[in-house]
Amino acid sequence: MARFDTCRARTATITATVMMALLVFPAWAGAAAESHRVQSTTDENIALHVVERTPNDASDRDAAVLFVHGATYPGVTFDTPLSDGPSWLQRTAEDGYHAFAMDLRGYGRSTRPAAMAAPAEENAPFARAETVIHDIDDVVEFIRERTGVEKVNLVGWSWGTVTTGMYTARHGDKVERLVLYAPVYSDRNEAWTAKLADPDNPEQLADVGAYRTVTREQADERWASQIDADDPTEWRDPAVFDDWFSAMMRMEPGDDVTRVKAPNGVLVDIWEIFHERPVYDAAKIDVPTLVIRGDDDPTSTDADARGLYAALSSATKRYVVIGDGTHFVCMEKNAPQLFAETALFLNGAE
Repeated sequence: MARFDTCRARTATITATVMMALLVFPAWAGAAAESHRVQSTTDENIALHVVERTPNDASDRDAAVLFVHGATYPGVTFDTPLSDGPSWLQRTAEDGYHAFAMDLRGYGRSTRPAAMAAPAEENAPFARAETVIHDIDDVVEFIRERTGVEKVNLVGWSWGTVTTGMYTARHGDKVERLVLYAPVYSDRNEAWTAKLADPDNPEQLADVGAYRTVTREQADERWASQIDADDPTEWRDPAVFDDWFSAMMRMEPGDDVTRVKAPNGVLVDIWEIFHERPVYDAAKIDVPTLVIRGDDDPTSTDADARGLYAALSSATKRYVVIGDGTHFVCMEKNAPQLFAETALFLNGAE
């Protein structure tokens, strides 16, 4: 690992607690997760799904952590157990935090807008960062009310670093510490822009429609292609991938589901970001911030992460690189390094 440190001296309405389930995990994983639905304060038709894991001793630490997912895959990513250890969410609860993972509108078990039931080409992209930061605020307010904390720690993954970064830039008074895992911010990434460009006008985003779908095979191929090892199982347990994707399939509405469906507002954001046009100003972030990524991640590049790190106004900030890690390192063999570095930072170690 490489580390670069510097230190420069409406309340959301809870519609229901819908589920208490005992999950069949190994003994180390803890027993119970509680699910909530939080009503959106900006759209009466939207309810947000939130999973909570509580510490064994709630008096251990008066602090809460909210995990926010990225462009395609919902919050269950953070609660997928490793083959030989707990999920990131469970590990965070074991460290004494009230740990939460949310699904933004259109993802996971949160409300799927009507546009997602129609053919994708019939509607425009929706759920850009500017919209979903209101979802984050609703859940932050829910957490503040539920736990009594004044400020919430945020952990964002991939596009989740855009939404949590934008949120913190505007609502830093509600954020204790910020973790930007596999960040994207403002850098040329031609591999992505080539896929998103209009074939007839490469300088223009294609007509991507309201949403996109990803099959099990496509998800597996994208992840596996980033593993720089002769034997991919050196980095990733196939059973973890199967558990993760199967969990997402169970969240998809309808019968005989074979694909994950995700809103395309993110693609508009990504188009701007990968043309060096950031969609928020990192200089407005002044809370302690950790930037962390896997060194084999082709989406969150070293150049982009360093540019984001340099732009932060935080008096306390850190940049950490996890060796032999992809964009999905949180579910790989080296995930414990990611968990440990994040815990060290959240615990206040400078």
